[in-house]
Amino acid sequence: MDETGAAEVSTTDPDARLMAVNNNGIEVSYNVQTAVDQKHKLVVDSEVTNNPADQGQLSTIAKQAKETLGVKEIKVLADKGYYSTNDLVECETNHIETYVPRQKYTGNIANPDFQADKFQYDQEQDVYLCPGGQVLYPSRVREVNGVKYQDYKNYRACRDCSLKEQCTKAQKGRTISRNLHQVLMDEIDQRTRENQQLYRQRQMIVEHPFGTIKRTWGYSYFLTRGLDSVSAENKLHMLAYNLRRIINILGVEEMVKRLALA
Repeated sequence: MDETGAAEVSTTDPDARLMAVNNNGIEVSYNVQTAVDQKHKLVVDSEVTNNPADQGQLSTIAKQAKETLGVKEIKVLADKGYYSTNDLVECETNHIETYVPRQKYTGNIANPDFQADKFQYDQEQDVYLCPGGQVLYPSRVREVNGVKYQDYKNYRACRDCSLKEQCTKAQKGRTISRNLHQVLMDEIDQRTRENQQLYRQRQMIVEHPFGTIKRTWGYSYFLTRGLDSVSAENKLHMLAYNLRRIINILGVEEMVKRLALA
């Protein structure tokens, strides 16, 4: 670990990583990403990664699904774990319409009336209006994890504000950071909120293959080791699932007939 700079090493499988699993447990695992079609619950594409986080995975698997289907645009439903500015921008740039709920960050503000979402943005003036009625002006632009933010502040107003203790623990005053892609992020947020009926189908769609493979068939763990071998094993799982699913939908005779025509 000292030589490579790695934060962890599994002596059983060097490519596997510690990941959170059900019931708040932690196991040495791989992260399987899937794209599943809405109508027939068929696996369009899948990938295995050793990154425990879902953030940053959406655009990759969505673009692969789009290419596999041979379509110009698709709609993608994903849970809040996939909410990432760079990922969502990449999707929208590639004609992938996303429905992903925003993660809620409360920060360390005790009074809910002074959470960041209570500060009103004035697009015309490019300023924020705080709950205390003061104006926050644009300051520096900074980059965090590849995402650029514009800071807004008014330390002079904060200094004499009677509400400061409820608003911030920072000695100088409150700063609000605005994502430079905020207009697009707001559009995705609104789209997701206005299509809750569509979004609720997400779990029924994506969990169908996992429920069948892990619960019905009992494949709750991989038999092979190493990312390449595990990826191949995962592809075999998904292929077997798709074949069984197609047999259930079409029947063996019709499936063989269509395969012969292909």
